[in-house]
Amino acid sequence: MDNNEARNTAKLQFPTSAQIQAKFELGVTLALFNWPALTLAVQSQWGGSESEAKREWFAGAICDLFATRPETDLEDVETVLLQVMFDEFEVNVEDDTAFEVAENIVSIRKKTLDGDFSQVDSLNEAWLARKGKPVAGTFKKVERTDEDDETDWDSDDCEEDEDDEGDTNMSEVTSTNIPREKPKPEVDEEGFTKVISKKR
Repeated sequence: MDNNEARNTAKLQFPTSAQIQAKFELGVTLALFNWPALTLAVQSQWGGSESEAKREWFAGAICDLFATRPETDLEDVETVLLQVMFDEFEVNVEDDTAFEVAENIVSIRKKTLDGDFSQVDSLNEAWLARKGKPVAGTFKKVERTDEDDETDWDSDDCEEDEDDEGDTNMSEVTSTNIPREKPKPEVDEEGFTKVISKKR
């Protein structure tokens, strides 16, 4: 009787599939939200004005990856993390943090399937403790930003050129600023010099 009761109690305590999935999704979200590279990209709006929404979509995309491809492994997750960071946020992550996040996500997947939510709870505590604090990391925006900077300078130059054109009309330059040559005297066939009238 005691053994049966213990088994029944264990069954009651083991989370349902819905609870496991909910914890896994929470864990993926927290793993991404605790990622300094992604946090900085969102804070800086490198993904545009919808950077926050993109981060939430990012978490959902990782969860869907496991749903559609249960065999998804560490390398698959890391590849997706780096690709999305580059495509959606224009960030080239040069350190090993993408690998660490992928490792966390794969670990969360295994543990939650076993009914172990301790890792998710730890990530939740870390997020609550660090939320709102500035982040830093050895990652940078892709070189496209340099081109943007050059474009900004070019646009400034264009604006200055436009301003210059507005201040000085090209027709005015032709008529007043460029000195005219004094007309050369014209001599006819008989050797007489023609008189050119200034007024017509």
